[in-house]
Amino acid sequence: MFDYVIVGGGIGGVVSYAILKKIGRNVALLEKEPYLGGCSATFRRKNYLYNAGASTLVGLEEHMPLGKVFKFLNLPKPKVKKLEVPMVVYVGDKVIKRYSDREKTIFELEKNFNYKNLKSLWQKVYSISDANWQNIYSVIPINYKNPKLLLKKFFENCRYIMQTLPYHFKTSYEFFKDHLGNFDEDFKHFLDNQILMTSQGYSEEVPISVGAMGLTYPNLDNYYVYGGMGKVFDFLAHDYKNVFLRHRVIKIRKVKDVFQVITDKGVFEAKNVILNKTIWDYCDLLEDLKENCIKNRKIYSKIWSSLTIYFNVEDKENLIDEYHYQIIHKDINPYTGSNSFFVSVSDKEDEVLTKDGKKSVTISTHCKISLWQDLDKQEYLEKKEKAKEFILNKLFEYVPKFKYLSIENVIVGTPKTFQRYTGRYNGTVGGIPLIKDYIPLRYPFNFTPIKGLYLVGDSVFPGQGWPGVIVGVLNLLLQIEDIDEILY
Repeated sequence: MFDYVIVGGGIGGVVSYAILKKIGRNVALLEKEPYLGGCSATFRRKNYLYNAGASTLVGLEEHMPLGKVFKFLNLPKPKVKKLEVPMVVYVGDKVIKRYSDREKTIFELEKNFNYKNLKSLWQKVYSISDANWQNIYSVIPINYKNPKLLLKKFFENCRYIMQTLPYHFKTSYEFFKDHLGNFDEDFKHFLDNQILMTSQGYSEEVPISVGAMGLTYPNLDNYYVYGGMGKVFDFLAHDYKNVFLRHRVIKIRKVKDVFQVITDKGVFEAKNVILNKTIWDYCDLLEDLKENCIKNRKIYSKIWSSLTIYFNVEDKENLIDEYHYQIIHKDINPYTGSNSFFVSVSDKEDEVLTKDGKKSVTISTHCKISLWQDLDKQEYLEKKEKAKEFILNKLFEYVPKFKYLSIENVIVGTPKTFQRYTGRYNGTVGGIPLIKDYIPLRYPFNFTPIKGLYLVGDSVFPGQGWPGVIVGVLNLLLQIEDIDEILY
């Protein structure tokens, strides 16, 4: 009998497992794939390794969510490299280096966009973002069961809370229009697609409180992880004790006060279950809750998936000398419904990802799920080929260096692929968009109608990636376990 069984080895599942194990709980982690990581995994194909999605890592510093977790677990961190230029953005005829240094960032923006008060405006964006991060450091996570601490935290951080409050109700587009008046297409595309990466929404939809964090994301400490993003999960899982890979969960039922988690390899019993599943699909495991997920699919219907391309590139002269590129093209990709994609390239010195001198490359782009539904096999294969051609041609157009290098082992992943490997409803990626329709007041929580059954992941906390999902985990564990020492 376990204290907890955790279903799903994504960020939320692995962090929950690591913390609960550290505080002495008897916990099992079940993952249907032969590796951990979910949408943030590193997988093997034909003896080469690829990051499943965009591969920037933030939050390793001690005051950030992932750094807090590593410190509490007293574990070594994976080998990383801090990036001076977390990404290079191509939009129109402009090439914009997104430096981690704030002053260099503003200089790059002023060089590319001729707006009189852009510097003071971007400093305002920094101010909004900083206040929001301060809220995450000091106010969130919240232990609702400790009203004394809750009140203390509110008064200590009242300035940051009040500073961001008005910006939850103004869109990013409105904010920039108020300060700049009309702005050109390139600047609009730049704002939209920088915000889309972290918020799953465009500037007209995303509050500037959230948009500011997306626009300043490159100014956080961004890291390249040697050996792939999967290494972070290896370090968190530590010795993999009670981590059961290749265990597909078929059904969960509760008999009196005991959960029976039924897998294709046997039955696990536990007092509590944590599902690293989304609000759209967790009910597939519990017949009594099916209506809950159907309801969530109707309420939270504005969701994205991803289309990905993986390949190897032989680059002996290190011509591709940046780690991440964002390509923003004016025309909408007819196979994805978006007009940008993100390119991650492995380090030439990475002996795991760069094998036989061939760098590992992942291209990921937001993709409308509807474009890949109701296709027969032939239509599906033809569409994959056309999507690949469209994106690679855009890559060659904006970053011509790729065109002159040998590209091998090209693989295309669609929303159908993500659904198959992650088990997420319709292949959703990125959780619930952080748009005005849903935040700040209509976001779901970690709790379910069944006592002892909880949710973690990117659909139950208004923040995504490593920082957002980890804060969501801490929010849950603060309610059900005594883990105040991690944070306070």
